[in-house]
Amino acid sequence: MGLEVGWYLRFARTDRIEALISLRGVSQVRHEEHVFPDWAFEIEEFEDHARAVMTRKNPVYDKEP
Repeated sequence: MGLEVGWYLRFARTDRIEALISLRGVSQVRHEEHVFPDWAFEIEEFEDHARAVMTRKNPVYDKEP
C-alpha cells in the first residue's frame, strides 16, 4: 500500500487525495509522510479501517484565478 500511495502522490493531478486503508497499512502510509514533505497527511482510524487524507501544502491545481 505504501508504494502505491507514493505513486499517487508523485503523479497526482489534484491537490487532495483521500484513501481508505486497512489498519495494517497505516504505518506504511505514515512512512510516505517522510518521503513527501510537500504533502500534509491526516489519518483517522476507525474500528476496522483508516481514512487517509493527503493535501498539498502549496496547491498546484486548485488555485483561485
